[in-house]
Amino acid sequence: MQTFWLYFDELAGKGLDIWTIFKFLMYISPFVVLNAIPLSILLGGIMSFGSMSEKSEFTAIKSMGISLKSMMQSMSIFVILMAVGSFIFANTALPYGNYKFSNLRRNIKRKMPAVAISEGIFNDFKPAGINIHVKKKYGENNNRLKEVIIHQKVNGVPDKLIIAKSGLFRSDPENQLIQLILYDGYFYEDLTRQQKRAADRKKYPATKSTFKEHIINIDVSSLNNVDLDKTSISSAYHMLNVLDLRKEIDTLKTKTQKFKQEFSLEILRRNRIDRLDSKQISGYHDVYEILKDTSVVSKKDLSGIYSRAAQKANTLKMFAERKAKYFANQQVRTNKYIHAFFEKFTYPLMVIIMFLVGIPLGAIIKKGGFGISVVFGIIIFVTYYILSMLGKNAAEEGAVPAYLGAWFAVAVLLPLGILLSYKANNDGEFGFIDNLISFVKRKVKQGKKINF
Repeated sequence: MQTFWLYFDELAGKGLDIWTIFKFLMYISPFVVLNAIPLSILLGGIMSFGSMSEKSEFTAIKSMGISLKSMMQSMSIFVILMAVGSFIFANTALPYGNYKFSNLRRNIKRKMPAVAISEGIFNDFKPAGINIHVKKKYGENNNRLKEVIIHQKVNGVPDKLIIAKSGLFRSDPENQLIQLILYDGYFYEDLTRQQKRAADRKKYPATKSTFKEHIINIDVSSLNNVDLDKTSISSAYHMLNVLDLRKEIDTLKTKTQKFKQEFSLEILRRNRIDRLDSKQISGYHDVYEILKDTSVVSKKDLSGIYSRAAQKANTLKMFAERKAKYFANQQVRTNKYIHAFFEKFTYPLMVIIMFLVGIPLGAIIKKGGFGISVVFGIIIFVTYYILSMLGKNAAEEGAVPAYLGAWFAVAVLLPLGILLSYKANNDGEFGFIDNLISFVKRKVKQGKKINF
């Protein structure tokens, strides 16, 4: 429900019909279902076997010579089928849902400006040709704005800076206009591009004005024809299946390798190393020895050479920093695709892991129904989610290899599941786990907040 309400806030009061809202929520549902499958396996195992242990049914079954291992084996076929189904679902329904969801959300933002503007960041609002920053949106339809900063563009270049204390979006359906009304502010306008003479550009470089009310009219006639079912985004990493991700990863790696080669050649070309005569400089160990040799460079030219060298070095530094930033962005993008590829295979494994954790944990807790079993189920699932997010963030930032980030939660919880299954089947002691269960039970009975 949290996932639904997170996006429902973007839709409420925006004038969308019920069918569009239903499609919006339906396209989110594959992600919710995919995460609900391991959670349901976990809670089902804890609650059912906890109830059996609480009523001594589990003890009676074991007295008949049927071990926990035998009971788990009888259910393993169903769990494996669930795991295979979750992989198929993650490889088909999830990419399609993300594909339709992203395109529908993008089209809604194009159609409705208030939805397109996010708080606290600069938003490129193309219909008005402006970049707008809003500290806070409020009001019935989030159409009222607080502390507005606008960079207005002329021929695609920011030419005017507008700062206002507040603002308001007001629509005029008859004229197919949306008015952005700004209150109590001022604007700076760059006049250098409008002045033809250099003297005028120096004399009147800019102008500053204040206003009580300033209106920007936005023509939305083209936006009224936006088809909410139109799909124009199709290659994002969360919209692709395993085969498409594999192809995209190979393409990105090829592009990255080509970029490295082109960057190396460009550095050599800019330094003109390829023009140097190796025979001419073979007797020198470095450039300083060449400069000290007055037969090659005269002393009066040294200052000019040093100045040009420093200028060229700074230019190369800025060029290298710009390319390094581009390469870092490309690497992050590649990591996202690699992580998404391996993440597809973690979904079925998490179903099996939650099965290995849930059933023995229920036998240990010896409490069924909604209570202590649900508390432990939530703790384990939240742990899984946190580990998944940690692995994902580390993989995207390059802190760990992308494929390891996808398997991080599996690597932590799989040994736990195997250990719990082994101990529960052999009636082993759990030490810390037993103490933790007793502590949680005591706190739940007392009705106090659990603090670990």
